Amino acid sequence: MNPKEQIPGLTDCPVCRQVKYSCCSRIMKKLLLVFIVGMSCILSAATEFNVKKFGAAGNGVDDDAPAIQKAIDAAQIKGGCVYFPAGDYRIKKTLRIGGNSTGEPTNWLTLRGEGGGSKLYGDGVDCILAGRPNPGSKTPWMNGARIESLTFRSFDLKNRCNGIDLSLMLRVYISSCNFIRCKSAIVSETAFTPYPDPNRKGSHSVWIVRIQDCIFSLNSSWAISIRRAFDVVISNNTIEHGNGGIQIGFKEDAKDAACNTLRIVNNVIEGMYSSGKPAVRLCCIVGGQIVGNYFEANHSGDIEITPEKGGWFRGCIITANTFQPTAKQRKNSVYGPILIQKAIDTTICNNFTTGLRLIHGKSAPLGRNIAVFGNTLGNPASLGFDGASKEERQAYEQYVATNRLNRNRFVLTGQQGQVGIDTERGIVFNENSLFYSDKAPETGKTGDVVFSRKPEIKNGRVIIGWYCLNGGKTPRWCPLSLEVDKQK
Repeated sequence: MNPKEQIPGLTDCPVCRQVKYSCCSRIMKKLLLVFIVGMSCILSAATEFNVKKFGAAGNGVDDDAPAIQKAIDAAQIKGGCVYFPAGDYRIKKTLRIGGNSTGEPTNWLTLRGEGGGSKLYGDGVDCILAGRPNPGSKTPWMNGARIESLTFRSFDLKNRCNGIDLSLMLRVYISSCNFIRCKSAIVSETAFTPYPDPNRKGSHSVWIVRIQDCIFSLNSSWAISIRRAFDVVISNNTIEHGNGGIQIGFKEDAKDAACNTLRIVNNVIEGMYSSGKPAVRLCCIVGGQIVGNYFEANHSGDIEITPEKGGWFRGCIITANTFQPTAKQRKNSVYGPILIQKAIDTTICNNFTTGLRLIHGKSAPLGRNIAVFGNTLGNPASLGFDGASKEERQAYEQYVATNRLNRNRFVLTGQQGQVGIDTERGIVFNENSLFYSDKAPETGKTGDVVFSRKPEIKNGRVIIGWYCLNGGKTPRWCPLSLEVDKQK
């Protein structure tokens, strides 16, 4: 039915030539849309603190630190986002995002830029951004910070600065940021005098840390170095061409866990220089996962877990990682991508390496409850010997024979490594095996004991087994016997 017939007196609109009721409806919808957009802009303006509106130039020449600090302070009082339009912001004084002057216990803050377009250049500072309270702050802690899409760089490459100091941040999420040519990119071990006790110095624990989807390139020290934290997730990052990848925990923290719950997942770590700092170094960790990462051409090593005295490691799984050692490392008869010491309740499984070894030859002492299985070594055996010569196959077998950990057998050792089970050698007492056999074995280590399955009497004594006096290529076994009780 025609709308004109429904409502008497309704005429056509002279502009759109439609029924007035329909035309007015369209106008009202447009007005409503404009109202909603306008209100959104007003609300957004109320919660977004544009650093350029606070006086930042972003020209790479002027010192923008005072203006940016004003924007941060305003955002911490009112709540909101500090926004960095594309530009080069020169920072000559560390930006602080610690406690605020209102004493509000839940101070939350977001710093957001435009990816590679929003660059913060640290000039003469120890770090560009830090979780440190400003003078007059009523609380020292930054309860929650999100740092997104910003680029951190050093202005003077001869005197580099750190990117972000996490100290005194309870919760921090760092995502989609770039850290280029810094000293260390993200740290939490710097010593300073925290608020409010001027007599107490040292580092402080971070509660929850999330670092994801970031790029770390050409940094002169560790990309990430966190001394103490509760819950850390480092995922989907690229760490390349620097002096050290990820360091969590210090051996000085051996009395307590440097980190509870650590997940290093799906990262690419490649091209670490020969500086003595590997791709990953962990110490004093409880509950961890190193899963699905790709390691390539790290000249100072890939994974080191408590490589020095004083540390420990408990409750971790290292799985589904890919290792591509350098040509020099592959030729080294000792090198393996995983160097692990003093580990407890740890599983290493389903990893792949293009080298002949997975476990480093210096991996000792191991601790207890270590499971190593299902790993694939980049050798003729793992490739079905396709195209491999007889000499190559023999060379591989010789390499594997020198390190029992690379045989991927389940190993369970007891308290302090005294008594345990080895599926290859049976019961183990320290490094010596105790097992059963029909005769004295052709191989063995000094101190190994073999019990006979068929005890026999010789010269009035019962031969119950054999003891290895001298190991090596031609071991010497002596019978273990008991004197027969002639009265019985």
